[in-house]
Amino acid sequence: MQTAPPAGRARSPLNRALDLVFRIQRALMVACLVVMVVLLFGNVALRYLFNSGINVSDELSRLAFVWLIFIGSVLAMREHTHMGVTMLVERFGRVARRATHLFCQVLVLAVLCMLIKGSWDQTLIGMATRLPVTGLPAGIFNVACLYAAVAMALLTLADIVLTLGGAEPGLDASAVDPLS
Repeated sequence: MQTAPPAGRARSPLNRALDLVFRIQRALMVACLVVMVVLLFGNVALRYLFNSGINVSDELSRLAFVWLIFIGSVLAMREHTHMGVTMLVERFGRVARRATHLFCQVLVLAVLCMLIKGSWDQTLIGMATRLPVTGLPAGIFNVACLYAAVAMALLTLADIVLTLGGAEPGLDASAVDPLS
């Protein structure tokens, strides 16, 4: 999770800029959710009350849902709220925990590089295909995956650099049960 800077210490301009970017992403997630609710509820209401509907509601709500999921995954990675099994790593000493963390981050980076390549290829293929109702390129769904993979790769690289620079690697999941 994010922590506040120590008292008397100002945040760097880079951290403030990153906070702004992630606040904008949260606002985009809210916008996606609002679009989904308005379009789907409006479409259902129009169908039952007036025997008509919004033609583009299914495609646009599906697009908003896909973007909502991928933006949310980037935010979850930044805040270290993705699910992780830390039962073994918690028992390691500092050096072993750091080595394990770096090894895992390199593996994550390798998978993200494959995801970037695959989503880039699918985006190029999808740009030639149009969605039937809106006429938008079908590749716009794949751009969400490409965005998420690139953003997560940058976050992973930053984490690797910080860990190599001496920062203590955090656990990938909270030891506290959020449901209790």
